[in-house]
Amino acid sequence: MIRNTIFFLLIGIIFIGMISPATAQSFFSSRGFGERTDYTSAQAIGIGGANIALPDQFQINTLNPATLVNINLSRLSGDFIHQSFWTTSPEGSGFSKYNNLNGISLAIPLKVNRLVVAAGLTPFSQFDYSFDESGVIDDYHYQKIVEGEGGLNKIHVGFGSTIFKRISLGAYFNYYFGKMTKKWRVDYVSDLFWDTSDDIVRKVWGSSFTFGVNINPISSLYLGGFFTPQHELTYRDAVQFGTQKGSYFNKLMDYELEEQKMTMPEMWGTGAVFTAKNRYRFAASYLLEPWSKFDGSGIIANELQDRYRFSVGMELLPSNNLVAKYHEKMTYRAGYFYQQLNFTDEDGQAIKEYGFSLGFGFPYYSGKGRVDLALQYGKRGGLSSDSVKENVFQVYISVIAGEKWFVRRNRNTE
Repeated sequence: MIRNTIFFLLIGIIFIGMISPATAQSFFSSRGFGERTDYTSAQAIGIGGANIALPDQFQINTLNPATLVNINLSRLSGDFIHQSFWTTSPEGSGFSKYNNLNGISLAIPLKVNRLVVAAGLTPFSQFDYSFDESGVIDDYHYQKIVEGEGGLNKIHVGFGSTIFKRISLGAYFNYYFGKMTKKWRVDYVSDLFWDTSDDIVRKVWGSSFTFGVNINPISSLYLGGFFTPQHELTYRDAVQFGTQKGSYFNKLMDYELEEQKMTMPEMWGTGAVFTAKNRYRFAASYLLEPWSKFDGSGIIANELQDRYRFSVGMELLPSNNLVAKYHEKMTYRAGYFYQQLNFTDEDGQAIKEYGFSLGFGFPYYSGKGRVDLALQYGKRGGLSSDSVKENVFQVYISVIAGEKWFVRRNRNTE
């Protein structure tokens, strides 16, 4: 089954590569280190992101490794995302969209309900935008273009373990890597002028640890939390200046700066999950990342601010009746979130966002696998009437496979 899922994931990646246009993401991803990404699975999005303490056998939780112990089969998960942005400002309005693979994770129970190991690759921040402006100088027309692309990715490897009957602990080792490219262009219509080009490429790498705990004081209640301490990342900038006319490019300057260090803030979160009548699951989470503690040599941090998020959600769990109809074996979800983003707008104002989500879980392969779908709509922007505002619609799809590994098969001999 997992082999088949790998095949479908590869088909999905190829399909996304074919349909994804070179369009930008949110206007706000141009601020700071770009837009932070915490939630990659459609299940987490479907309940508003309230998954910190969620004890689910399908979810490979990338925030709290202590919840991994609830996974009872070897699982491979692939996450996909589509985003559409409607942006308005005093200067005008615009639309952009984005499609991509949003993460891939693998979890393997070494001892069911006791020890599970996991690894994955997920986005950490997304940095993708494009602005252009036309102008005229002495009847000569030109176009100014500012672009950014890239972001940081995170590889995590870790485990979740039950140390007491109702307490589980976990840890992840996180490795960050990626690059962010900023480009400035001035293109003239007339051949009398040379077009100009300025590029800065920042490569970033480093590591951290995440520690998690999940407590089950009574059968229907889970309390959990995670903590990622402050950590250092290394970065190096490469700069290139040049002019261009037609196909000829004149490189005026091309050099690399020395490696620098930056201190990233800690991040922590806490959550609770309550299940009623084995069918109704209610969840709440709070997350904080104080970017006011960021420290980076040569990096201007006045665009950064503390980030927090409050999430609530609920799930209608599948029926355990063996003769239940398919729609009764599905999972239904709804959620709400309110957050302050990790950067300010151009006027230095805090950017707030709130949104609602709906989600569905479609079981397959006799319930060993599941396809999760989540739809989320949100609004974000500064508080003043003349600040940039965005409406955001997102579609998340997670394909989750499951099968038993490392099981000794009995062979009948005559």
